[in-house]
Parts: sequence; structure tokens; C-alpha cells
Amino acid sequence: MCSSEKQLGALAEVFTGVTGLGDKDGYAFKVLQPNSFSDTGDLHGMETQYRRDDVSQHLRLRAGDILVKRLNPSFVFVISDNEAGAVASQNLLIVRPTAEIDPLYLACLLEQKDVIGQVEHVSGTSAAIKAISQKKLAEITVPLVPMTDQKKLGAIWQLSRKRKALLREYIDENDRLVSMMISKITTGGGEKNDTL
Repeated sequence: MCSSEKQLGALAEVFTGVTGLGDKDGYAFKVLQPNSFSDTGDLHGMETQYRRDDVSQHLRLRAGDILVKRLNPSFVFVISDNEAGAVASQNLLIVRPTAEIDPLYLACLLEQKDVIGQVEHVSGTSAAIKAISQKKLAEITVPLVPMTDQKKLGAIWQLSRKRKALLREYIDENDRLVSMMISKITTGGGEKNDTL
């Protein structure tokens, strides 16, 4: 698998989310925020917010767009057809890949510490809260492998997220069962034990 490196800005457009969103009056939009999604790709819902002016088609999210948190980025969210047409809040960066790079592969790379960590290296910050800018994100370099390999790695990344979600569900269910057994044994299932 031979690869070259390119700056992200040459492989994708990087821009910020929409400003001026509020609670009332104007045009209504479905909005994704940093707390709208999880590290396994689950969407917790979109809020409806309003803006005095309409948002251009360019700023509306498209399938394949990647959302990166501006503060402490550690995981990303890939827009599907279900979220297309919504907008991102101003504390998110949107990475819109060109045809040269697969969205899932790029999303996978943006979760790798050695890739996203370049933002810290370039800016030289060591603050507790790491903020990244549109310009700094566009300057990071990413490895570019053949498209067939990009598709494979993107699919593996997507499967690993599903696996992580299933493991969490398994752990939660296991904890619930253990708690239920403890309760049943220690309290007789909630019944009082009157045999003295």
C-alpha cells in the first residue's frame, strides 16, 4: 500500500458552521451541535433553531460532510442522507471531501491522534482546552492511499464504531443483570422475609 501525503485543504473544503442561530423568529433550521453525536456515530437528535436570514445551500450539510468539534476534538461525525440539509452550529468545523478522498477514510484519519494532533503541534498550544481553527485544520497533512484501500479502511473504521456501540450495550446489559441478581438475592426480590 503506497501512499503520498497532502494537506487537508487540498483534499477537502474546510469551513465553519452557521452563526446567528437563536431560539425564535426567522427561518427554522435543524441544527447539529457538538453534543448532538457520540464517538460511535450515534445521533442524539437535532434541535430546531432560528436565524433571521436564510442559509445558503453551500452551508447546508451534505451526505459525506464530516463534522469536527472546534474544542477538544477527539471524534468526528459523518453526515448521512438523514441529516443532509441541516446546518452545523458555529462551534463545529465542516470538512467537505473532494472526489479524491473517501469520506469514511478521511473521518477515520481525523480521529487518529497523529493526524489531529498536528493541529496542536502547528499551533504550539498545550492548554487544557484545545481549540482548533479552520486554517490550522486545513494545514494538517493526511496520507493518501489508493481509493480501493481508502474504501476498505473506511469500512473497517465504520465497523469498529458499531462494535464499540455493541460492546457498550453488552456492558450496560451485564451491569443491569448483575444489579437485578444482587437485588433479588439480598432483598428476596423485594419480598419481606418473615421466617424468624
